[in-house]
Order: sequence, then structure tokens, then C-alpha cells
Amino acid sequence: MNTEIFYFFYNLSSIPFIAKLSLFLSYPFTYGVIFFLIVWVIFLSKRKMFNFSLLFLSGIFSWTTAALLKLIFHINRPFIAEGVIPLYKETGFSMPSEHMAVFTAIAVSIFLISKRAGIIFSIIAILIGLSRIIIGVHYPLDIVVGAIVGLCVSLIITKIFKKI
Repeated sequence: MNTEIFYFFYNLSSIPFIAKLSLFLSYPFTYGVIFFLIVWVIFLSKRKMFNFSLLFLSGIFSWTTAALLKLIFHINRPFIAEGVIPLYKETGFSMPSEHMAVFTAIAVSIFLISKRAGIIFSIIAILIGLSRIIIGVHYPLDIVVGAIVGLCVSLIITKIFKKI
């Protein structure tokens, strides 16, 4: 089923607009979102240091956890396993998605700071995850596991922060 869902989304990459949008969401958009978050936390949030630390640590620890799990799982990327042509060639293993882990962790952290902003950022995280499937660098299960990693890490970091 993972492969079937992958092909459903990957086949959308044959539509030029969706292909370009997915590439944009997977790369330049992610950097812009991170920049926007830093500006928001530093200039607009109420508890600047707390919020910055929460977002930064959630993002860093979820990325590190996902990177370590990739070394354990050793799942090849779809363009290697399925022989499809990706819109962008990534290196390394596929599961879990580091993009999804980081952006889910940040979305959960933001949700705990501001529910409205958290919902918006959760939608952004989902779009980024779907874009990673469409461009051919992740299976759906990679995205789901990345989201679970991000969720768990963010909740652990938040729990630690609330005790401090």
C-alpha cells in the first residue's frame, strides 16, 4: 500500500504546475519559513527566549533523531527502489523524512504557543510532506514516521521546558 500511495502522489509530478510547486515547497519555501519563524519569534512573540529555545531545540532534536533513525532503518529512497526519476536527487536513506520531522516538531511547538499559528503551520508541514512524495524522494510511510518523530520530540522538549 505504501508503494501504491507513493505512485498516486508521484504521478502528480507529471503536471508541470504541481511539479514546480512541489519543488518550491520542498526547498526554497522551507528556508523562507524558517527565516520567517526566526523573525516572528525575535520580533513579534511575547516570550522571545522561551519560544526561540523551544522551536530551535524541537527542530534540532527532531532532525537529529530522524537522522539517527535513518542509519538504523536503511530504507532506500523511492527513486532507487522503484527506479522512478525524481524531480530532485537527494542523498542518504529515506525513512524517516527529516523535513517532516523538523516541520512537524516546529508545528507542534507553535501550536502550544499559539493555536491559530500552529494550525496554519501544521497545514504547511503537511504540504511540505506531500511535496516530498510528489518529487519522488520519500514514500508516504517516511512522511508519517517523520511526523511521529517530530510530534514525540516536540512533546518531550515541551514537557522538559514546562518543568524549567
